Amino acid sequence: MTIALNTQRAHERNKYVELASRHGSTYGSTNHGQYAFPIVQRWKPRFVVDFGCGRNNFINHLRQLGIDGLGIDFAFPEADIAKPMHATGLLDGVADVMTSFDAMEHLLIQDVIPVLNEMQRVARPKAWFCFSISTRPSRITVQGENLHPTVRPKSWWIEQISRVGVVDNLNSQYITGRFA
Repeated sequence: MTIALNTQRAHERNKYVELASRHGSTYGSTNHGQYAFPIVQRWKPRFVVDFGCGRNNFINHLRQLGIDGLGIDFAFPEADIAKPMHATGLLDGVADVMTSFDAMEHLLIQDVIPVLNEMQRVARPKAWFCFSISTRPSRITVQGENLHPTVRPKSWWIEQISRVGVVDNLNSQYITGRFA
């Protein structure tokens, strides 16, 4: 199964590399975390890791606010770390806050738990998280394929996230809480 999964992962990555390389493409530059800046600032983090950062706008803005961090993305050259979200290569327990905005639904369903486990590993004990996850198919397709292979209801995502942490806010556009 590992060879098949790695083949699927490579196929998914190629779709985003194609999108990112299209002349004039702005794909990956929408900052879905733009309304999360006050939330993250309230937590007073020393270091934030943004999973699936696209063109890294969220982390770049945090830096302007005096908050350090790294963006991880496997397809966009603007990312600080060009690796898949399930294998960042970061040290254990380095981040106070983990974010992911409009990225987790882009994961293969088999990678959801490995990515959440990687986030928990990279997070300091009781670190905060702030996620936005689309529950609808993508409006954009590549090679005739939807970009959201894991379209699930919010309740499903909360159940998965609850395996690694405690969700504390269900009323905003973001899913927030703390890692266990």
